[in-house]
Order: sequence, then C-alpha cells, then structure tokens
Amino acid sequence: MSLENHLDGFKSIKGYKAAGIMTFTGEMLAADSADPKVDLDMVGATFNDIFRSAHEASNKIGLGACNETLIKTPNGLILMGCSGVESKVHFHTIVIMDKDGNQALAKMTLEKMMQKVVDDLA
Repeated sequence: MSLENHLDGFKSIKGYKAAGIMTFTGEMLAADSADPKVDLDMVGATFNDIFRSAHEASNKIGLGACNETLIKTPNGLILMGCSGVESKVHFHTIVIMDKDGNQALAKMTLEKMMQKVVDDLA
C-alpha cells in the first residue's frame, strides 16, 4: 500500500485541510492537502521542530517522549502524532484542520493509521 493511501481516512473528516507522514527529522514521505494555502513541506518541517522540542522537554522531566501534540489557533488546529521513539520505525504525522473541524475523529483516525504505517515502513 502506498503511504498516500493511509491519508485517505482524513479526507472525509469535517474541517480537513491537510495531512502528512514524515520522518522524525521532518522529511515529508507522503502528503495530501485540500487547501492550496497549506504547503506541507514547509509547515510540516516547522511544526516537526516544535514536536521534537516537545519530545526532548518531556524526556527531561521524566515523562518520556511525547506521542501527540495539539496546537490550537483562532482559525484551526494542528495535530501531530509519533509512532514512538522505540517503535520499529520512528516517524511523525501531521493533520491540519480548520477551527470547526472534527478533532475527535481526526485523533481516532490518526491512532488507527499509525500501526498500519509502521507495518508498511518496517
């Protein structure tokens, strides 16, 4: 299965703007955008840096690397997930939704997708 196919589950979620799968260093492996203003290569790498900083900060206080972050803005949200630093394959995901998007469904879809992507990349 192509990695892009794993992103299909997000496309029907209310408020979906874009989604991507990237290496833990921020290199985009698969991307989809329903919004021409969202350049996932650029914003994905930028938000990935924030996510990696959260990994380090949570480790420093003894909580372990974070598996998920949610950034809310007045006009939308950015959901990031991690396969796990101890996973067979360490990768990050990003989902961008508008402010009225179905955040709960996006989170559930992301959680279901993660193991399937690990299996494909391993």
